Amino acid sequence: MKKEIKQKKQDLGIFYTNSGIVNFIYDILKIWKEKEEKESGRWESQKHFPSVIDPAVGEGVFLKAALEQGFTIPKYVFGVDIDEEVKEKWVKINLLKSFGSRAELDNHFYHQNGLLPLDEDKVFRHKKGGLKEFDAIVGNPPYGGIGIDFQGKLTSENKKLLDALEKFEIFGFKKSRPKLEVSEKNGGGKHYKISLFETISITEKMEVQISEERRYYVSLPEIVKMAHGMPIEILFLERFIQLAKPGGWIAIIIPDGILTNSNSHYVREFITDKAKVEAIISLPRDAFKNVGTSAKTSILFLQKYKDQEERQKDYPVFLASIDSLDEKNFNLIKDNYKNYYNKTMSNKNLVQTTTDEKSREIVMVRVDKTLKEMMEEKPAGRLDPYHWHPSLELPEKIKYPIKYLGDYIIEIRQGDTARKNLGERYLAKGIPFLSAASLNFTGINLSKVNYISEKQNQRLSRTKIKTGDIVFGMIGEAGVGRVGYLHQKIDNANINCTVDLIRVKEISPIYIVIYLQSNFGRNQIESIKSGVGPPALNNDEIKSIKIPILSNTVQKNIESEYKKMSKYHDIAMEAKKRGDDAEFKKNIEIAEKMLKDLIVKTEAVIRGEGKDVI
Repeated sequence: MKKEIKQKKQDLGIFYTNSGIVNFIYDILKIWKEKEEKESGRWESQKHFPSVIDPAVGEGVFLKAALEQGFTIPKYVFGVDIDEEVKEKWVKINLLKSFGSRAELDNHFYHQNGLLPLDEDKVFRHKKGGLKEFDAIVGNPPYGGIGIDFQGKLTSENKKLLDALEKFEIFGFKKSRPKLEVSEKNGGGKHYKISLFETISITEKMEVQISEERRYYVSLPEIVKMAHGMPIEILFLERFIQLAKPGGWIAIIIPDGILTNSNSHYVREFITDKAKVEAIISLPRDAFKNVGTSAKTSILFLQKYKDQEERQKDYPVFLASIDSLDEKNFNLIKDNYKNYYNKTMSNKNLVQTTTDEKSREIVMVRVDKTLKEMMEEKPAGRLDPYHWHPSLELPEKIKYPIKYLGDYIIEIRQGDTARKNLGERYLAKGIPFLSAASLNFTGINLSKVNYISEKQNQRLSRTKIKTGDIVFGMIGEAGVGRVGYLHQKIDNANINCTVDLIRVKEISPIYIVIYLQSNFGRNQIESIKSGVGPPALNNDEIKSIKIPILSNTVQKNIESEYKKMSKYHDIAMEAKKRGDDAEFKKNIEIAEKMLKDLIVKTEAVIRGEGKDVI
């Protein structure tokens, strides 16, 4: 039974939240509240408290903490949840005691889809300003769940949800169309120009109504299609923003894909159009491991823009990362944020890292990056704190020209999988089919390959590799960033879906391989890899890697030293094939030492501490 309940929660994308994270969120919200109270006397001096809602309330931990920490009082908290079983948990965690009676509790908690508008017939007692707007929207909405499917029968519940989604603006940000141009014409009605060649007239009788506030025209069928493929957390992110008063506070836990993935850039544009990004706190990957997910997540703190308030871009964002959920680590971030928010932070503390007694980093804080800088980062803007970790940046003192790897790439192709409909996927012998596991530190290891048939190889003809190609691992915790140069002649080899084939011009491919294996290259790979589950790199992210352009002479010398090392690698691989472990070990150790020395010398040249690698 417990297994079934856990599976149901995973299907719904429900992952309950550690109390340390919840308490930290309210520590930050109280900093905002205290400043407002000091400047305007808006809260306790008026015997008024912030109204708080969680539209995916689950067990109620966010609302319980709001009461326990004195952020607000019972009559100002509200919750919504789709899971019909969680309401009994609200009773068990003493929320019932806070409200005094089950009837009063029922006036504050509702069993419905959190994406739906709040029922106009329901009375939210003590709630001023209508049902749409709250002072603080706080929570951990579902993510990675089953999503929204309108492809089947349009039930009454689906009809309600579709009616609600018609008012969501995120679909307009996702759709690449020009902004609506509105004009009045004789004969009544408004005309919306939606492209250079297409104009439509909107009347009250049409099934699909279009608001002038919508950024792009999106038809109802398009919404159905986009909602089916749009991660549920993106829709909840908009719902959180919808529920906030102008000037209201939002604290939401989101998967890092929203902050990192290039195909989610439209979401970042939507966020920054609707709210000021106050702070982003990167949580450790295991923050939710006890409830069924290893997804990398962050806390996003926003303040919704007031009506007619000018949208800002060139302002600093408070970024922080934490290696564990220890209270002392959260307190370090809280204290730094309070200094920053109250403008008492020293300039020397704008970028800082804190280590433990074993010199392991536990907290990173930086406040020197602006939203504009982060949104303009190639290929499509990055808002995740880890990407901006100071240790992952190229030193400013490098004297060589810095270019993007994409400036030199002429071909980049991801491999594919062998198909069952073409016979056996893998053979005992045949055409080598390389993967990320085939990429040793010193080169390509043909003892770690599968083999495919000529029929499979013909279907995969676009990714046949040849001498001089770079093979680059682009998916998986162990695979991302592995790199190999195809120096040996391999007749008729191919690659699978875990690696990319890269061909370059006007730069040494061997220098690229050495650079990507250096600290400079590996740090960049760490900073740009994305993905909610297994880390990955897409082609645009690979192209965005910055690389110092060394002189042709140094690049040629790097090639020469690499080829000397490769001879020992080849001898080791031949010994491996014969089963001669002693010969393999002797030669692979020589190759590894030579390659490490070459990387160290290349790093010294890049730093300006050496002129050449020989």
